[in-house]
Amino acid sequence: EEPGILPLALANQRRSILANAAVAELLSGAVTEEALQAAYDEAYGDAEPATEWNASHILVETEEEAQAVIERLEAGEDFAAIAKEVSTDTGSGAQGGELGWFGPGMMVPEFEQAVAALEPGQVSEPVQSQFGFHVIRLEETRPLEPPALEAVRPELEAQLQQEAVQAHLDELEAQGSVTRPEPGQIDPMVLANPAIL
Repeated sequence: EEPGILPLALANQRRSILANAAVAELLSGAVTEEALQAAYDEAYGDAEPATEWNASHILVETEEEAQAVIERLEAGEDFAAIAKEVSTDTGSGAQGGELGWFGPGMMVPEFEQAVAALEPGQVSEPVQSQFGFHVIRLEETRPLEPPALEAVRPELEAQLQQEAVQAHLDELEAQGSVTRPEPGQIDPMVLANPAIL
């Protein structure tokens, strides 16, 4: 006589509880302060020093308009006033062209390359991007500090946990305790059969 569903379900629930406890123990051992510090050092310890820029820009549709902006600036007109008057980037234009601080990868490449080539206080030649033509003024620069350990702790903990689980599965597989079926080898309808509990 086949065993009833209830004893099978209880046995399956017991296995699930034991498995969860084993995984919890594995994960708690993986996330130590030493492991976190090592992961942080690996991710940020050898990072090349980067720069953040504080810049303003005036965006117009044509190179001729951009050149006209530069001529007005060279004649002594105020950058912020021109930005408010002509910039098609209405968000920064209303702020006198101010973009605030940004780091590598936050702007389109053409814009970033132009900013990186400027000295503080210097105005660029017209810079074309997918948005139009920019006239950029670099306000100031500062070193981009790596994030503090506490700021990236959740991401590093998740990474360490994932690595621990994967290493454990690899070890079990190497011992022959785990076999992974090829995709498509298991019919999903099998999982609906209570007899497999």
